[in-house]
Amino acid sequence: MPHFIRLVTFTEKGISDPLLSKSRSVEFKKEAENLGIKILAEYAVIGRYDIVTIVEAPDIQSVMKLSVIQGKKGRTRVETLAAVPVTEFEEII
Repeated sequence: MPHFIRLVTFTEKGISDPLLSKSRSVEFKKEAENLGIKILAEYAVIGRYDIVTIVEAPDIQSVMKLSVIQGKKGRTRVETLAAVPVTEFEEII
């Protein structure tokens, strides 16, 4: 299955109540699972982004749908990157 890297930035609404962060994470994981998306890794980071998530999904449409579902809540902005292993990339070129 394809891999995607999600670069997440919290909006003002998203950081207004950090105590809800854990419940939001659980909610995100359930929404991803319902779309057939497996979360491979999730990191809180320092810098331009707040969260980096690496996921495996059946297709790009599933990842797009997850981004729309999350975006409607107004708590995050997400940039999504399609990723391939370097060994696969080397075969392409």
